[in-house]
Amino acid sequence: MKLPEFIQRRSNAFILLLVYLFFSSILTYIHTSKNDSFIIIRFSLILSTTLCSFLFIHILITSRRHFVVIIGTLFLFLLLSEVSYLIYFGEVISEGVLDSIIETNTYEAFSMLKLVLFITVPALIVTVGILFIYKKFITVNFRPILPLTLYIIIGSICMSVNADVKNDIHKDYRLKLLLLREIYPAVLGNVVYLGVTYFSTDIYADTSEIEVFNNAVILPPQNLNDNLVVLIMGESSLVSRYSAYGYHKLTTPLMAEVFNQKNGGCIINNSHSSASMTRDSIPMTLSFNIPESNDNLFINKSIIEMAKYNNYKTYWLASYRQGVKGTSNAKFGFIARKSDVLDFTDKDNDINLSELLERYLKKDNAPKKFIFIHLQGSHEPYSIGYDEIDKQALPDAEDYDLTIHHTDRAVKAIYDVINKYSHNYSIIYTSDHGEIVNVGHGMSKGIDQFLIPFMFISTNNQFDCQFIESFRGSNGYLSGLMNKYILSNLLGYQIDQSILDKEKNNDRILLPNRQNMLFLDFLKLNKQP
Repeated sequence: MKLPEFIQRRSNAFILLLVYLFFSSILTYIHTSKNDSFIIIRFSLILSTTLCSFLFIHILITSRRHFVVIIGTLFLFLLLSEVSYLIYFGEVISEGVLDSIIETNTYEAFSMLKLVLFITVPALIVTVGILFIYKKFITVNFRPILPLTLYIIIGSICMSVNADVKNDIHKDYRLKLLLLREIYPAVLGNVVYLGVTYFSTDIYADTSEIEVFNNAVILPPQNLNDNLVVLIMGESSLVSRYSAYGYHKLTTPLMAEVFNQKNGGCIINNSHSSASMTRDSIPMTLSFNIPESNDNLFINKSIIEMAKYNNYKTYWLASYRQGVKGTSNAKFGFIARKSDVLDFTDKDNDINLSELLERYLKKDNAPKKFIFIHLQGSHEPYSIGYDEIDKQALPDAEDYDLTIHHTDRAVKAIYDVINKYSHNYSIIYTSDHGEIVNVGHGMSKGIDQFLIPFMFISTNNQFDCQFIESFRGSNGYLSGLMNKYILSNLLGYQIDQSILDKEKNNDRILLPNRQNMLFLDFLKLNKQP
């Protein structure tokens, strides 16, 4: 090789290396926490692994072996998909989103196809463009030995770390996964996280009864007159879109009537969910799971098991799009599979859930029943969450408002069936989380994904509006963390007052990055102008 040609190639390699370093620095800056006391060390580690990822992809897609090029193309596409997600949502993919991908059932996966295409199609187009440019114009070759060595050294350090991880000490691999994903944010961390998580959902497979009650529960339980306790769980329901809470469009006239105080009901203001994702929120409603740890999910009786212990027959009824099958919905499926009856509608709309409920109330003579009803609600895509009746009622409304109107009709139909078959009942309607309309939920920012309705009615005078208000925290909000305690009381259990006071005045939420934060702090950070 002639000297000028050698110098030119070295110059091109140096320029390309600077380009990779520039983009690696941007991604590293985005992924590095600004409040980290070890920010320089962490930044250096993440920058090193990210730059190595760029070099590996370069080496793979410039290879002469077709199989190697295919692998490189796949990694390039995944990297660009992560960038596309970052641009679309304004934040990096969180652990909560990755967990939800693993646990999402087939129906939900297909329903999110449009959103997936919005992210992956641009990534695919850019991938093809980059491959064309590299094949036509890039002649620079990098040797893999240096980035590979650095990659292995950093990875070995990560795997040698041995400490507890706060949010899921049920499995010690979680810490290494989270650390690996944090230090290798470009492709590898997410791929490994998804793979290991997919093959570890067996932690939710055990359906044997848990014997231990949470230490907040006072035994023995009482035998109440209520023979029917029903929790109706909405989905992705933003309280500010309810006319019952002052929204200008008449989206919830029927619920406003059902839960009106004149009818003995309560429409509770200032309520928020404990998390912005279903997989986290429902376990914190139906078990003693808390934002800091999943331990109680596995070592304490759930609300389902507590109901069975006090001689309630338990039912889990849901829209077929909320089906619990195999490893899908694994985290709350762990609770659902403890129910005596687990059944789903075979039709699209929530309005059909009343028929499923009536089928069981009509044929089942169990004296006491606890029924959990999970709506499809306002989950994306909104266009499948309503029907022609909703469109006729609100002809000028956007899709999301129509889903709220459909929920209104579904809840009223469920209420009518309950009234038909029972005269002693307590009903709660709330939502697993809110929604940033036309964006979604499970984001690190956005208060709307936590703001939810809470409505209640009971034929038992002991359980009135003041009963619900007694669970409100000192910050003025009713937290979704209180749902388990409210349900415990409705099912005949008393709660240790000192533990309850401590919990309701420690109002925190679980964020998608597995961190918890005081709700008021999150509210202040996300105040809308």
